[in-house]
Amino acid sequence: MRYLKVIAQDQSANGQPDTLHFRFYEDEQLQREATQADLLGLKRVGTTYLKCAWYNAGEGEARHLRIFSQNPCADGTPKTVLLHFREGEKIAYKAAVHDLDNDGAYEVVLSSDVDNDGRADRTDRRRVSSLVREFLKSGWW
Repeated sequence: MRYLKVIAQDQSANGQPDTLHFRFYEDEQLQREATQADLLGLKRVGTTYLKCAWYNAGEGEARHLRIFSQNPCADGTPKTVLLHFREGEKIAYKAAVHDLDNDGAYEVVLSSDVDNDGRADRTDRRRVSSLVREFLKSGWW
């Protein structure tokens, strides 16, 4: 299984994340850190992820997001994309999108309160959709 791991850190201890890391994994093995070219394509993933307020104090990496796809269709496109917001090895919460008819549009968006504002609402679903759309553009699925 291939996935993108996104890590935000508040290294300046000002209560806001100031560092982002993007790492590409395959079968739990780090394949590579994001290159400068990757970072251009992942800019929107980072911007949206920062709105989720899921970051680490200091240089920690326990809190992170893993994005991965499942169930490839005959044309090679994913039917499902999953997002796991993790605290170490434990999944704190999940989100997912599903393309039910393989038309490239995700008809089902399942989301909890991914932006940690106390409400699971349309904004959360939009953030999930944006994260998925930009992840798929990276081609790492």
